[in-house]
Amino acid sequence: MDRILNFLSDYGVSLTYQKLSKDVVHHVKRRIVDTLGCAMGAYHMEPPEIARAHALEVVSSPGSTILGTRHQSSPELAAFANGVMARYLDFNDTSMTGSGGHPSDNIMGVLAAAEYAGADMQTAIASIVIAYEVQGRFGAACNDLRANGWDNAVLMVLGATTGASKAMGLNKEQTANAIALAAVANGAMGQTRVGQLSMWKGCTAPNAARNAVFSVIMARRGLTGPEEAFEGPRGYKKQLGTSLQLQLANFGGNGQAFTIETDKYKYFPCDYEVQCAVTPALELYKLLKGRLDEIESIDIETYAFAVGVAADTLAKWNPTTRETADHSLPYVMAVALTKGTVWLDDFEEERIRDPKLRVLMQKIRVRATEECNRIWPEAYPFRITVTTKSGEKHCREIKYAKGHPKNPMSDQELEAKFRRLAEPVMGKAQASKALSQLWRLEDMESVRELLALFALPAGSEKKAHAAIR
Repeated sequence: MDRILNFLSDYGVSLTYQKLSKDVVHHVKRRIVDTLGCAMGAYHMEPPEIARAHALEVVSSPGSTILGTRHQSSPELAAFANGVMARYLDFNDTSMTGSGGHPSDNIMGVLAAAEYAGADMQTAIASIVIAYEVQGRFGAACNDLRANGWDNAVLMVLGATTGASKAMGLNKEQTANAIALAAVANGAMGQTRVGQLSMWKGCTAPNAARNAVFSVIMARRGLTGPEEAFEGPRGYKKQLGTSLQLQLANFGGNGQAFTIETDKYKYFPCDYEVQCAVTPALELYKLLKGRLDEIESIDIETYAFAVGVAADTLAKWNPTTRETADHSLPYVMAVALTKGTVWLDDFEEERIRDPKLRVLMQKIRVRATEECNRIWPEAYPFRITVTTKSGEKHCREIKYAKGHPKNPMSDQELEAKFRRLAEPVMGKAQASKALSQLWRLEDMESVRELLALFALPAGSEKKAHAAIR
């Protein structure tokens, strides 16, 4: 067994709920509140409906609950369907590392595994901490993966597998086999996030969670995986072309902080790089007071990673899909400057094709600067300069967007986000009941009890769909 596989399997087995502080447990509850709010907000969108429709065709006993229902599907399909709901809005949390992705993508896979195995809620909480930790530490160690053309799902699948192994009660040998199976079988391609983006953008991480749960089930039944999955001659490190400078001593516990304590939340429903620029754009909106016709040009200065994500091709100046629009710096800037806010309805097809936004987008120029590159990723700098036709310049900038650890979201702000997303789908009373129970998560007997809080009444779909629009 190679060194990394040996460490991860030890770590996953040894970390327990009893070793977590009350503060760490509270961070888990915050993440679950945020993730489930995002999931319910996306409930009636097309990709979640597609994923859910397939999962509902399967009946499994034991099984895992499809969010919004009481239906028990296979755990891997529940992980996928629920994960697509949580991920699709691109509103869930994001890693502090440049290529780390969205660590809350692990949550639905871990919960599906825990429910399938009959694990208690405290075990599920520890499993989520483990999943975050593995994904976060690999994200920090593999910053070259994006440059090599790989998607961050190649990191996320490792976290989800280690966490799901804990949730299912696997021993060290079984955990090592599960991680090995997941590591060698899930090379997700970065083409998912290039140019005009498709529906798969919000599905690649949930697919990794699905594959993680499947790997854990197979290992639980005795299937073995390669013993040198990471460091072998054709293993993860070699094939993905990563240096994999994994600092094992930095993993959370024994006095070290866990990554779940520091990863970033989103205040606006779009890509993290894009949402960082929304706040200065809203300040400029107030300053301009609707005088958009007077704008000659809009110059955005930022770091190279942001350009590569949100202003990489001409498609970002001409988005035709929701997925491209929420990853388009020009589009979201145009919305913020025009409307003074950014919300879910700004990514509907009719809004994306608004000719006024198209005209404004063509005035936007984006470039990376040495100054911004130097301070990223410690900070996420954006400087926006609006020049009017009379030559007047207005400039606003930001380094830490709302939701960053240096500009944190409070519990009350997370509750407000949850309510705004969930209430149009669940109704105010059910959303309030769910929210109050989520803050007492550790006292629940099972994951099924948690998911039952979100079961929608029969006949609610059309009403909720109309409300959310």
